[in-house]
Parts: sequence; structure tokens; C-alpha cells
Amino acid sequence: MATYVDVINFENEKPPQTIRLVKSGEFYRAYNHSAWLFQCCITEHKVMRKFIKAMKCDIYYIGFPEKSLVNNIGERKFVKTDMGYDVELSPEEMPDEEGYETWKASTRTEASSKGDYNSLPLAGNAAEREVIRQLREFPIESKSMLECTIFLAGLRKLLNNI
Repeated sequence: MATYVDVINFENEKPPQTIRLVKSGEFYRAYNHSAWLFQCCITEHKVMRKFIKAMKCDIYYIGFPEKSLVNNIGERKFVKTDMGYDVELSPEEMPDEEGYETWKASTRTEASSKGDYNSLPLAGNAAEREVIRQLREFPIESKSMLECTIFLAGLRKLLNNI
């Protein structure tokens, strides 16, 4: 079985306009850039983010059952690889590359990874964790002062009901 290091190295060598799917047991997974392309161009799946100590970095991945491979990739061309399949995307399907960094920053870490900015703290009560979650998700840059004030009042109310 391939290690995360092997899989990420394999992912990093993929051709442009390609989603690289890696077989993992009864599932196929797309990692990092391929996972983002899958989310943008094919369909959304739950994204997992995990810190890999051996690589000293985060990896991002999505997965789906082997039996739904054809349903997920549809009419697109695909080629068998050593680890799974390469799915070719048309130039019209390709999203703006700047969205990749935004997507990575918005992906939470698995609960087993601790101390990461995007992971919720394990300590504290449910209301405190909920306030942190809402703060991280609130798009303050695109909101008016009134919307921000209403949002803060809601957080205060949530904390006061502890």
C-alpha cells in the first residue's frame, strides 16, 4: 500500500487539466489539487484536511466508493494509472487557479489533528466552540457595519446563555 508521501509525490507529477484518483481500499480518493478540481468541476464531497508529520504539511482529500466511479466522472476521458485513474478535464471546465489557495484555507482539519488554526478547540463548552466556528466562517469583508453589529449581538447572546 502506498504511503501519503508516495501519493502526494504522484499527485504532484500529474499532467495539467487532470484529476488524479487514487485507489484506497474500496474507495477512490483525490488529493490536494485534484481534490479541489474534483470539487469545482465534477461534484462536491466532504473534504478532509490532515497534517502529515512525515511531510510536515497538510494534505487535503475527498473520497467516494469504488462503485460510484462512473457516476462521478461521467462522460470524461479517463486513463488507468499505477494507483488508480487520471480523469481528463476540458479547458472550459478549468477553474481560476487563485481559488485553490482560498479553498485550502477554508478546509477544516480532522478532529484528530490538534493545534491547527482551522480546527475547533477540544476544550471549552459547546457555546464557546460554536462562537469560534461562527467567527471563522463569517465573511466580515463582504458585510455592512449593521450586519456585523447584528452578528456580534448574536454571538454575545449565545455566550451569555452559558
